Amino acid sequence: MTSQYHFSQATFSQKFPNNDTFKFLVSTDTHLGYKETHSIRKNDSFDAFEEVLQKAKEYNVDFLLLGGDLFHDLNPSQESLYKCLKLLKDKIFGDKQIEYQTFWEDQAPNYSNENMNISLPIFIIHGNHDYPSNSFGNLSTLDLLHAGNYVNYFFFKDSIGKINF
Repeated sequence: MTSQYHFSQATFSQKFPNNDTFKFLVSTDTHLGYKETHSIRKNDSFDAFEEVLQKAKEYNVDFLLLGGDLFHDLNPSQESLYKCLKLLKDKIFGDKQIEYQTFWEDQAPNYSNENMNISLPIFIIHGNHDYPSNSFGNLSTLDLLHAGNYVNYFFFKDSIGKINF
């Protein structure tokens, strides 16, 4: 799948020549699992998500921000969850040194875990297709991805306090 707004790594480097530039990629409304039972379109959302992850690695971004609706369904199928986990496993781990710190009130980002070699940190918020965590004990698929250290989930709270980069 080719992006409509593609530009080369050389163009990117010309626009951002300094090593002190903070680079991040934003992607929203991935809708993993959309049309997953369709014989032709079943992999479209996964192909698009893989391209996002590949571009993030290619452009050596500092982090990827997923702005909601990672999954199409509130309770994605096991196949959709499996494909998502496989893509994340194949793309987020590596030996890249993370050169910045984030500070949350009550949790540490996944890349600060010495047992994980996260080279592409992913920060994510829920959308209207994602069920947010809440004080009633409800968990979402994003909570599972967060608990497995695949993503850093800005989960639902009355107040998220202060997050510093």
